[in-house]
Amino acid sequence: MSDTSPRFEEVEAGQELAPMVKTPNEVQVFMFSAITWDTHRTHFDTPYSVDEESLPGILVHGHLQGAFLTQYVTRWAGTEGRLRSIDYQNRGMVIPGERLTVRAKVTGKSEEAGVGLVALDMWLEKDGGEMPTTAAAVVEIPLG
Repeated sequence: MSDTSPRFEEVEAGQELAPMVKTPNEVQVFMFSAITWDTHRTHFDTPYSVDEESLPGILVHGHLQGAFLTQYVTRWAGTEGRLRSIDYQNRGMVIPGERLTVRAKVTGKSEEAGVGLVALDMWLEKDGGEMPTTAAAVVEIPLG
């Protein structure tokens, strides 16, 4: 992905955008906990998560997954684009070390007050095909 914004005329409904891979690790999850003041032990204490909560390990925050999606779409929009809205839902667990592929598909486009608007369906996909987080976004990109 580059800083150059896509042009409205180049984007088509049904188009799949280039994927981005993220593999969160335990340090990143701990740092996100610290930055967001999230003191829930399921994000940093493996014995607690496994023994007390019956989880397969510590969990990657749902908000960190949302941040991956936001990072992806703002990089795609480039320096001339602007994220107008994003709405995401966490539907499954992610454990540090699991490879996540951020994917997006154009679901529609329109013009409004001289601005090109692109609607996207986005999701995180694990290697096995599970989608723990889904999203819908609207992005402004340059006309012409």
